[in-house]
Amino acid sequence: MLLLRTLADLSTGKTPQHDQFRAKWGRESTIIWGRARQADFGPHPHALSIRAVWGGTQHCHVGGRSIAVDDDNFLILNHGRIVSTSIQSTHPVESLTICFAPEPVGMVQEEAGLTLDQALDRGGSPAATAPEFLENLQHHENKVSPVLRFIRAHLSRGLTDDAWYEEQLLFLLARMRARQSMLAEQIDELGMSRAATRHEVFRRVGLATDYLHAHYSGNVDLDALARMACLSKYHFLRLFTLIHGVTPRAYLQRKRVDVAVRLLRSTRLAVSEVAANVGFAYESTLLRHVRRRLNLSPRQLRSGMTAVPA
Repeated sequence: MLLLRTLADLSTGKTPQHDQFRAKWGRESTIIWGRARQADFGPHPHALSIRAVWGGTQHCHVGGRSIAVDDDNFLILNHGRIVSTSIQSTHPVESLTICFAPEPVGMVQEEAGLTLDQALDRGGSPAATAPEFLENLQHHENKVSPVLRFIRAHLSRGLTDDAWYEEQLLFLLARMRARQSMLAEQIDELGMSRAATRHEVFRRVGLATDYLHAHYSGNVDLDALARMACLSKYHFLRLFTLIHGVTPRAYLQRKRVDVAVRLLRSTRLAVSEVAANVGFAYESTLLRHVRRRLNLSPRQLRSGMTAVPA
């Protein structure tokens, strides 16, 4: 287990810490955790990895895409991806990246689907294949996210017990596999006859959704999103709504409100500044959407009153 409490890029240099990083990277499970205003890492080949961010945004550059990971979501990337990340912020952003060693990945992938009798017969021999996960932003939920938060909490407390982290990474892998199975069921329910078509639709809409998360504060319109998905506006609107349950415009407004609420609760920015930062042209527009979503005003949010978003 390699545990790094820094967001510095350790791939170059001649210190013992750099040497340890190069010797273990890709061979052992690695946890990279820290806070930074400015941080760049990579590009490096990664093992299967998952990352989450709190208090801001970390841009993950992979396969010609820039994916914005923030408080709302996490990102899983498959083994062998060449990844670089960057944080550019006026305040500290907390980042957690977990890269899994090949052995536990194969173990969870193959043995999670076995009965107890089958597992006993195998005797713990490693699996030969690694799983393939969907590589799009996923909203925080009740399977993977609690384990990420649990690991984060112990990192914050300074725990350095490798054995404890190894156990938690096995739990996390099992939850990731269960989440993937749920997504596969969701894809199968799209109502299209060919499985390849269903997966391609989900992938393309995912590309557009990731683009929306990275550019929500700018001029994100239906034309731009449809182009990202390589679909006509008509088909994109229908398919996006089918997958997400809301139109692209409603999804965009919800994202803006989520970020605005965090800024109102965690900063002293004026309401007009918050509105501009998240892409609302007018302060009144932000006020209307926050009131509609939470039934609270910015003053109430800042006084510590809470509500559950609809």
